[in-house]
Amino acid sequence: VCSTWGNFHFKTFDGDIFYFPGVCNYIFASNCKSSYEDFNIQIRRAMVENATVITHVFMKLEGVMIELTPSSVLLDNKLVQLPYSHMGVLIERSNNYLKVSAKLGLTFLWNGQDALLVELDKKYANQTCGLCGDFNGIPVSNEFISGKTKLTPIQFGNRQKMDGPTEQCDDPIPSTSPMNCSREFASICETVLTSKAFTSCNMLVNVQDYIETCIQDLCHCDSSMADFCMCNTFAEYSRQCAHAGGQPLNWRTADLC
Repeated sequence: VCSTWGNFHFKTFDGDIFYFPGVCNYIFASNCKSSYEDFNIQIRRAMVENATVITHVFMKLEGVMIELTPSSVLLDNKLVQLPYSHMGVLIERSNNYLKVSAKLGLTFLWNGQDALLVELDKKYANQTCGLCGDFNGIPVSNEFISGKTKLTPIQFGNRQKMDGPTEQCDDPIPSTSPMNCSREFASICETVLTSKAFTSCNMLVNVQDYIETCIQDLCHCDSSMADFCMCNTFAEYSRQCAHAGGQPLNWRTADLC
């Protein structure tokens, strides 16, 4: 499973979590090693009222072009009503998610806002390119190491850019200002993510990665949006847990998210 959520966080098929604040059009995942491209998924994000949202998803699946926005679904440039099924591709709404399933071995889920995930059949191992990485089962290797050079997440992300035909979109530059960020945030991140609601999850999905991500959220996010950013990471941990077969309990309270 590869996913992206919240404040520009990504998790590759091989499990690396990285931060890449790009607002251009990027290849999220494609199968690039075979002569015929079964699938190609591209995404675009934007800042809307200080929050990062995915505004556009473009998919080529089995030769069909699907274009998704939070309010519409276009298939080969024609508006379609859901649920819609065509040549082994099913598009439907399921529990507040827009879901696309393809017989070739791909499931795509998007909450219409900040978070989407792609689950891929193992037959595509070692066959993929894009922000989701190469699916070779080895974290870091080949995503963040190119030849002998170590790539930063920003360099890796910028390599996945696909400008539109008339577009010149600027790459994000690493922020030079040190984050005015302290470990004081660690306690709230840790308290929530290791709370009773997530007991079954802590055994299935490495919680430390998400505690680190939550701390980053509190560092990168505008203070007025800190709650929103944090909540997106708690929600992602909950999704990953359910996906791995865990049973997250209700972690939202009147005071939190």
